[in-house]
Amino acid sequence: MFKRENRLVKNIRFNNSYSIFAPQFILKEKKNELALNRFGIIVSKKIDKRAVTRNKIKRFFRQTLVDLNKNMTSGHDILFIVKTGILSKTEEENRISIKQAIEKAGLIKK
Repeated sequence: MFKRENRLVKNIRFNNSYSIFAPQFILKEKKNELALNRFGIIVSKKIDKRAVTRNKIKRFFRQTLVDLNKNMTSGHDILFIVKTGILSKTEEENRISIKQAIEKAGLIKK
């Protein structure tokens, strides 16, 4: 679970944001004026009608992002919009895809 300060609030708009497209998700990133990263995860009912499955996907994303946040540069709002391709991949493939997308966005410290 994210700490409260790492959760993305609802009224943030990503109109002029940087987007990365993957088969499993869309990553949208924009800078914020804070000294920390904030994350949001959207899993719609199109992915699966059952809330159990949608919540499982969100928990997986949160755990992966908590692990990766230690190596990320701070000051970004990051939104993940999950696609239906997430269910056909294994957790390890999804974890690698998330890490590659974050690296492609230039958010990993060197």
